Amino acid sequence: TMKSTLIAILVVAIIFVAAGNDVPNFSYATSVAATRALGSSSPENPYHEPLAALFAGDEAIEKKRQQMSASNKTACRNEVSTVVARHMIIDKMLHRAVSLSEPHGPRQVVILGAGFDSRANRFATHLPVNKWFEIDLPAPQMYKQQVLRKGGVVDPENLVRLPLDLNSGDFVKALEEAGWDPTAPTLYILEGLVYYFSTEKVVALLKSIPCVPRSRIVVSVVERSLQRLFARYGVDAWSTNYELLRSAGALRLKNYKLRQTFSTSLPNRFGLGVWATRPPSGTWWRRLMYNFYIPCERVLEY
Repeated sequence: TMKSTLIAILVVAIIFVAAGNDVPNFSYATSVAATRALGSSSPENPYHEPLAALFAGDEAIEKKRQQMSASNKTACRNEVSTVVARHMIIDKMLHRAVSLSEPHGPRQVVILGAGFDSRANRFATHLPVNKWFEIDLPAPQMYKQQVLRKGGVVDPENLVRLPLDLNSGDFVKALEEAGWDPTAPTLYILEGLVYYFSTEKVVALLKSIPCVPRSRIVVSVVERSLQRLFARYGVDAWSTNYELLRSAGALRLKNYKLRQTFSTSLPNRFGLGVWATRPPSGTWWRRLMYNFYIPCERVLEY
């Protein structure tokens, strides 16, 4: 049915393999990259990420395009998937935090569970960031570098990639050894990462993030309703959710104050000028309610 097809596409689109997961073919990560690549290819949308196509590859992009075609879904102007919306929200938070209008803001960016994140490559030349650090498992780090080299992409000189398992490694020690300044403000990005950790591990991970005045943390979390929706279709990859983390006190950080939180289903409320993809059919009431609630992810900024 149309509904089943859309849910299946949603399931494939959002799953992201981050640190703590070992999937040699990176099928989920390339699927997400393909979603971002297709969102970037539309000239009508204010989202551009050329490197997403490199990470995804032609085969994954064509598969994603066929999935969208099978659902009879034609993207409208300024309409993006929630995966792209999440990426755009975090991009904007990054720009605001490190912009020149914030002279005392963070000038170091640490991306935990970097996967196919391309922000250092995209923004190194026009954001005042002194040092970028990407932390992830050795396998995805190696694959990512191979893809970039094959595509003729040269990494910025101020980018350091650290192969590390966040389940067992001390990322703060690794950062210090790689030239990170523990006395300077830092922006930490955890996109699509904490879903795969237990609630207890997330609590420990967030507590381990150093606190220096004017530092910030951006973290995405999945709502329980979306976790249940995925499980209903046989995908049970996530270990925690927003509600569990909130009840465990994991989202109340001792040294960081919550600045804002946004739903990936409502990117227009963050001033991005885009809407999350709507269902192609259904009653007017269902389509209207889709704009107010859909099982999704949240992006929190501290």
